[in-house]
Parts: sequence; structure tokens; C-alpha cells
Amino acid sequence: MPLFMLAPCAAQTLPALSARDVAVLAGTCVTCHGPGGQPPAGSPDRSIPALRGQSSAALLARLQAFQAGQVAGATVMPRLMQGYDAAQLQALAEWFARLGQEAP
Repeated sequence: MPLFMLAPCAAQTLPALSARDVAVLAGTCVTCHGPGGQPPAGSPDRSIPALRGQSSAALLARLQAFQAGQVAGATVMPRLMQGYDAAQLQALAEWFARLGQEAP
């Protein structure tokens, strides 16, 4: 099959992410950023910020900056963000912002 016949399929939008899909994606983040996006108290590495409680707009802007390679001195995050699409970044930003709005 010629490649040009596959092009219309690639342009289709993906369905919205389910809460379960976002939870799986967020599981990758908590490996470094701590359970629920909050590093454990007394964590020795201050270079890894808490995600919980930040606004979704601020989180999204930061994730997009990592993805675009616009964060000076960043090492791991720019590489990790290459694996996410725009919908996934938005969903992650909303996920962690929402965690900050829940009662402790």
C-alpha cells in the first residue's frame, strides 16, 4: 500500500484520555516527584519540585518548555517530554493541579 494512502488516518484526532490513562501517565511522574506529586518531607534533592498544588497553566507551560528544550540546565525532563503529545501534557497538568485542590 502506498504511503500517501495512510496520511488521512494519521491526521485523525485521538479520543480523549480516560482518567485511568492519565493516572498511568502520572505514575511515571511520581517516580521522581513523589506520591501525589509531593516529594517526601526532608527530601534531599531540592531540584525536583512538587507538582501538587501548582496551577494547570503553570504546569503546562513548564512541561511545554521542557519539551521545546527551553529550560536551561534541565537534563532528564526534556528527554522525557519528547514522548508525550499535547493532549497528554494538558491532561498531566490538569491531573496534578487537581490534586492540590483536594483536602489533605
